[in-house]
Amino acid sequence: MMSSQLIGMESFREFKSFATEDFVHTDISKTHEESQLPKVNINVPVLPPTKFPRNEAALAFIPIKDNEKISVWKQFLFIRRTQGIYQAFELLSQMDLNKCSANKMTCGVLSLWKTLKAIQSVIVPNSSVLSSVNTIATFSHTKDWSTSPVRFLAWHPHCNKLAVATRDDTVLVYTGSTSTPVVVRHSSQKDISSLAWRPLCSAQLAVGCALGVALWTVDPASLGTRPSASCLTHLPHPTSVNTVSWDPQGKYLASGSAKDSSLYIWNVENREATLLQKMRGGGYTFLTWNPTGDRLLAGTPANVFKIWETRTWSAEIWDVMDGHIQAAAWSPCGTKAIFADSVHPILYCVDKSSSTKAATVVADFTETQALTEETERFGGLVQDLVWDPRGERLAVIFRTSDYVALFRTRYSPTLSLFPCGVMKGELDEVATTIQFKPDFENGALLTVGWSSGRIQHVPFSFLPQHLET
Repeated sequence: MMSSQLIGMESFREFKSFATEDFVHTDISKTHEESQLPKVNINVPVLPPTKFPRNEAALAFIPIKDNEKISVWKQFLFIRRTQGIYQAFELLSQMDLNKCSANKMTCGVLSLWKTLKAIQSVIVPNSSVLSSVNTIATFSHTKDWSTSPVRFLAWHPHCNKLAVATRDDTVLVYTGSTSTPVVVRHSSQKDISSLAWRPLCSAQLAVGCALGVALWTVDPASLGTRPSASCLTHLPHPTSVNTVSWDPQGKYLASGSAKDSSLYIWNVENREATLLQKMRGGGYTFLTWNPTGDRLLAGTPANVFKIWETRTWSAEIWDVMDGHIQAAAWSPCGTKAIFADSVHPILYCVDKSSSTKAATVVADFTETQALTEETERFGGLVQDLVWDPRGERLAVIFRTSDYVALFRTRYSPTLSLFPCGVMKGELDEVATTIQFKPDFENGALLTVGWSSGRIQHVPFSFLPQHLET
């Protein structure tokens, strides 16, 4: 069903540069709240380059003698010793083995392995992606995750704290306006995919990574220090974690992997997880709890997403026409969710109170000529979208466009979007990740991570809708 007020990219034609009807403070007129924001600029030259996937890098260092050919079995044994039996059989499955080079039992085992893999590919669509790096990069909300110096941003829901995950698998925690962060790092914290602060707790940060979830306790009083391993609790996953999300009360932590069909609901106090199974769709690419805590939206690698009802843990299955759901956000009332998929430049809305179980199209982001240069494009497929906690501002970044699109929004009684500005970085900069600060008093604060390593805070001042005349 089409929205009666469909927004398109041509609606931004009047906005030639970053300009909104909101009042954007200049450096001279900063409020006290803005002066307390952290100043972050990631030093890109000191970050190491993106690593090769572990299996490719390991094969390069198999010890061999002069002129010795690396046999299939030597590779198999090396991978088995360094990475496990799963990856070792994956190596064999890619080889053209015959009965001359392998005995009948080996051929039988390999044939059974390939059959099981074929069945698994139906149940878990993304299981064929071997590398956790490839899986995270494919489904990440961060643009160019593999090369971006800033891989994730996370504002604390109640405190003036910002966590920044960088390309070298370090998390920098900034408190207030200090320029010296707490450095959160550990050898088990590889390929960071997501961050989430625990609500109603000032110190706990969940980090989704290749080996599961790293749950850190970051001392609020510490500045410029590195927490010890005693501050780390490891919540293990059998595969790399793509997403983590806390419920609004901070009691439960949800985590999921694109390569695991189980949804993990952790009681972090006793380090135990309840596994929820809903086979259709395979694994989980991202999770987001609604503000009221009674719904959990779960994206999958397949063309479906799920909305779990958290009292009974039953799931509604929603179909996506093609591709997979790329990004989504809840309204403050928790009854509406907006989302975009990976194939169509369209923004949709699902409404819990709607009489029909069908998504409504609310915006068409089909590419148009750029606003300032004929050689550039504006719009296209959505990379990420964020909705401010008041439900009054929406920001969208795109896969192939360098612009950030900004909207005014109303979500009650029906969802309406109104273009209010566009944003572009400095020369050769691309917005890679975006987040709204949850508790900005004067309106909304958008934090943007740029491809240069620069972190920018963009405040918007406005009257709340219920006070507008």
